[in-house]
Amino acid sequence: MTTGKVENAGPVPADQGALTAPLDQGAPTAPPEEGARAALKNRNFLLLLVGQPFATMGAGMRSVVNAFQVFQITGDARLLGLTFLFQGLPSLVMGLFGGTLADILDRRLLLRITMAAQVIIALVLAWLTAQGHIQVWHIYTATFLGAALQSVANPAMQALLPTIVPPQQLMSAIALQSASGQAAMLLGPLLGGVTLELAGASAAYVADAALIAPALITLWLLRLDKEPQRREVKLNLTSIFEGLAFVMQSRVLLAFVLLDTVTMVLGYYPAMMPVMAKEVLQVGPSGLGALVAAPSVGALLGFAGVLLLGNIRKKGAVIVGVTIAHGAVLAAFAYSHWFIASLLLVALLGFLDSLSVSVRTTCFQLLAPEHIRGRVMSVLFISAVSANSLGGAYLGLAVSLLGPQEALASGGIVAGLFCLAVAMTMKSVRSFSV
Repeated sequence: MTTGKVENAGPVPADQGALTAPLDQGAPTAPPEEGARAALKNRNFLLLLVGQPFATMGAGMRSVVNAFQVFQITGDARLLGLTFLFQGLPSLVMGLFGGTLADILDRRLLLRITMAAQVIIALVLAWLTAQGHIQVWHIYTATFLGAALQSVANPAMQALLPTIVPPQQLMSAIALQSASGQAAMLLGPLLGGVTLELAGASAAYVADAALIAPALITLWLLRLDKEPQRREVKLNLTSIFEGLAFVMQSRVLLAFVLLDTVTMVLGYYPAMMPVMAKEVLQVGPSGLGALVAAPSVGALLGFAGVLLLGNIRKKGAVIVGVTIAHGAVLAAFAYSHWFIASLLLVALLGFLDSLSVSVRTTCFQLLAPEHIRGRVMSVLFISAVSANSLGGAYLGLAVSLLGPQEALASGGIVAGLFCLAVAMTMKSVRSFSV
């Protein structure tokens, strides 16, 4: 299969090889078409694109219902906060293990098992609620188990995509998948709130299980023309950390992870939206809702832009430019007192985030050899989740010491300068092309 050229990628393990080797797609007589239209002709990709948003909506519903029930039962905001801790903790504990499973087992089978387990969890919560037996520890346990299953499912899904989509279509496929997921993340909590109000928590959990069913069905319909050739992997500490070792040895992938981590830890703006709305912009709940929704609208536009551009070759330059721009826009948002301008700026942040996600994910999927792709993708998943968690904690402390504007502005400026320093000192990063 014809693939793009990799230039100045820096020293990487010998297994990285040509981009065609890990994908093992065969050798067509002509290069595959590029772009979203070509990806949509792929039956397997279309099944994933149609089915997976249902599971994402179900997860969004469950998150809302979990939080509602915990606060309804306890009335304690601290115990409500623990719910979100149980959502994030499994990724740190299970992420690398989940990636290893994705390289040992059939990824379709792994996804079917994890989704079926999510249905069972939702139905158990529905039964406990209907019987009046639901307790906070039930919700904590279900939240932890659901997040642990997601830590296994995410690397499997990410590693599966390059086996069904040619490299030339991969970035468009990721943008389509991300856009549909973003829309589902918007609809899921809304649907959860409406169902809660009209039918109660038990019915909302049943609806969650029902939404997962279409995603499960599409996975059963998924058929690969040719199974990818993978090496035998033993489940031990060495194999579990092999994906992390690959990323550490690849200067480009490590730099991409560091740039995203620094940007999100120092400038995780969603955590500070309530503070900015009340203390800086002086708007009420409706204004806060608009600020929270604006990044998702910007992200959808960003994914649309990726679809229009197709397979962007100079991915390193895009990531560097987007990261520096993100820092500058965040600083501008921090000091904006005009609500409309703030709304546009935060939408622009979502736009830049979506470009970064599309390009960075594509780089990881193309450069990771087939036999460790699940473990490599788990590193990206863990870094994203942990950066957001650390970012919320850091900004909470920084705001208490500096104030919201100074905390956000300084985070954006430092992250932008860090990216500039990396770009200036590492030519392999800024000139990376695939």
